Parts: sequence; structure tokens; C-alpha cells
Amino acid sequence: MAVLLQVELDQRIGSLSLGNRKKVGIIQALQHRPRLLILDEPTSGLDPLIQARFFEVLEEENRRGTTIFFSSHILSEVQRLCHRVGIIKEGRLIQVEEVEKLRSSHYRKVKVEFATPTQAVAFTFPGAQNLRIIDRTVEFLYQDQARSLLQALANLDILNLWIEEPSLEEVFLHYYEGKDGQ
Repeated sequence: MAVLLQVELDQRIGSLSLGNRKKVGIIQALQHRPRLLILDEPTSGLDPLIQARFFEVLEEENRRGTTIFFSSHILSEVQRLCHRVGIIKEGRLIQVEEVEKLRSSHYRKVKVEFATPTQAVAFTFPGAQNLRIIDRTVEFLYQDQARSLLQALANLDILNLWIEEPSLEEVFLHYYEGKDGQ
């Protein structure tokens, strides 16, 4: 593993950079094949190449049956590595869910581009959350049937419409801003 993570084995720990000390810590944590691994912001200080190798190591450990608790503020890492996610707000666990279920079953990210900025500013729709207006574009999260939304938009002068699953980061921000995690 030292070769995989490119650790300099001939130097004292105290003389190593933050990233290299982090690599040594990862090797120490994994060398005894733990059944439970708790990692807090493990990729800080690692360059992108080593991060990719580290993710491969974690995925292999998980396939071997290791349970991994992975804390990170980099939600793309969480989305890539984790099967389930817990959202903590002010020291309280406010939501635990499978990553894909959290992303796909709760909200849709909607982006509507109107013909004019005036139409964007005038747009209102019940159930639209985290509404943002940028020039003639309106973005929001929506948690109801698409049919209602499409009926409301049908008679408006729309140039483009996007409806997609929100990223894990957008879902997290929605909970963190207090909408569902009071």
C-alpha cells in the first residue's frame, strides 16, 4: 500500500508534508484489516491522483466487508463512495438515507429560462423552494408532481426548461438551510 499511495518510507514522520503524513495515517488505519473504519476528512492534503487511489482502496476494503464511516464536506466524494448518508445539523442527526434515494425521491431541480427578465421576476409557484432568479432564469427545488408544474408553465413564454435530480450537495443545502431539518 505504501507504493500505491507513494509514501516516502525513508523519512521521519515529523519531516513529512501534511499530505504524506495523511498517507501514513491511512496505511496505519488499514494495515490490520479493520472491520470498522472511521475517517474524518481523510482526503484533505492529498493530491487528486492519490485521492483516486485512496478511493479505490476504500472501495476494495468495503467489498471485503469493512464498514466505513466517512465524514467529508466534499459532497462529491460522499456521493461517489457512500451507500448511505447521514446529515448532521447543529450536532443532531436530522436525516439518514441511501444516497440515491435521498437524491432521487425527494426533490427535482428545476430551471426555467423565460423570454424576459420581467417574466422571471414575476414567476411564482406553490411548492417552489430555494428559489433563485438570475436575469431571466429561475431555479428552484420542487417536491410535487411534474404535471402540476408543467400545467403552470404551459401558458408562459419559456425559452428552455430543465428538470433533473438535484446533486447531493443541493439536497444537503436544502436540509441544512432548515427546510426539513428544523
